[in-house]
Amino acid sequence: MKTYQSILLTLGILFSNQNIFAQKDKSVIDKAGVNLMVTKGIDLYGLGRLNDAISIFKSAELKDTANWKIQYWMGKCFYDMTMYLSAEECANRSLDLISRMNDTEASINELLGNVNHRLGNIDLAAMYFKKTAQIMGQKAAKNNDIPMYIEQCELAIKDTKSGAVKLRKPISSLLNTIDAEYAPILVRDGKELFFTARRPETTGNNVNPDDQQFYEDMYHAVWDEGTKEWVIQPGTFIDINTNGFDAMSFISEEGLYGLTTVNTSAAEKTTKSSDIFEITGELPFRWSSTEVIKNKTINTDYFEGAATQSSTNDGAIQMIFISDRKAENSGVDLYSVLKTDDVWGTAKALPKHINSLGDETTPYLTSDGKYLFFSSDALPGYGGYDVFYCENIDGIWGPPINLGWAVNSVNNDTHFQFNTKTKQCVFASVNQNGDNFSYDLFQADLSSSAYPFITKD
Repeated sequence: MKTYQSILLTLGILFSNQNIFAQKDKSVIDKAGVNLMVTKGIDLYGLGRLNDAISIFKSAELKDTANWKIQYWMGKCFYDMTMYLSAEECANRSLDLISRMNDTEASINELLGNVNHRLGNIDLAAMYFKKTAQIMGQKAAKNNDIPMYIEQCELAIKDTKSGAVKLRKPISSLLNTIDAEYAPILVRDGKELFFTARRPETTGNNVNPDDQQFYEDMYHAVWDEGTKEWVIQPGTFIDINTNGFDAMSFISEEGLYGLTTVNTSAAEKTTKSSDIFEITGELPFRWSSTEVIKNKTINTDYFEGAATQSSTNDGAIQMIFISDRKAENSGVDLYSVLKTDDVWGTAKALPKHINSLGDETTPYLTSDGKYLFFSSDALPGYGGYDVFYCENIDGIWGPPINLGWAVNSVNNDTHFQFNTKTKQCVFASVNQNGDNFSYDLFQADLSSSAYPFITKD
């Protein structure tokens, strides 16, 4: 599906050859040079090189301070970098500068809707999305998912007014930084925490050329009863983290086995894409060996990862993971595979009532295999990725149910894991730290909740 911006690009890079506004002294502005810089910036944006694109747009802004296109595209870059306050400023400035051209105004109103949605200004976001739909027309609005965004805002407004209580809270001010922390796994009755982060001290100090952020490493922290705080254990993954992307998604209850995702294709050229690895050790939570799963229906040349598993009633192992092998048709999907007598079977996609046309990610199976949690950006929710759960009844997964306003937000909520013993859950969510927005680690006590997966002792 083409985005509205890509349609505008096809029709002439957002009217780059038109004089949209008047300047007091046109002779001092090199229009052709500015347009060339804007075009180059848009190309860099399309390649995902957001920092490079912003640098070009800022240079163009110095030459032409009243160019709405420059402000609009800088706002797009800031939005994709989760710098929502800067995106809002650029989008408002762009709207002030343009002449009232329908196609242009629709794009800026959509950006303002997206920005205010992420900032939690839901009423304002709904207003901008409704303006966008009005300008675009019904067909174009539907093609660009504007009705879905309006529904997300209205659901958030409804549940907020209903008095739904937020149960979520950040795990720790010491562990959550301005960098991205996600994929929390809480084990040993909540005394040991494993998570993934993209921090400057990452192994190899390599930077991803696409988003100019450091690659990710796995981290381990232990709860200190004396200080009532988490303490990082620096030696746990010192020989396991690679120079590329590393993330842990599953740990067995006894702590001798886990599943990780490894992608070193950009940093070391040792994998073609992200693959799922099994990690083992002789002591609990002290792993020494990692082996890629050698099954062509599990690890392909596409992206695979975020694996979780549980035991079945007949003694087999069920693993659910994500793959983008059919991304052109249905985005990132969830796949299931059984391991019987230490042999992996054939992986198959979960039913279409779970795998939407958008992205489904970060699955988690309860230890008894009865409940599956995952995040989706296309199933009915509040915005971004929401956490959903399904119940397995007689071997068939039921319909996905949104976890609700108590846990989910208008931003991305992912990597949900639930401990059936402690009734505690952990997950990741985009959070504001000053002017910065990034993934942080969250937790919630669900013991008093009415979810069907909460068993009363």
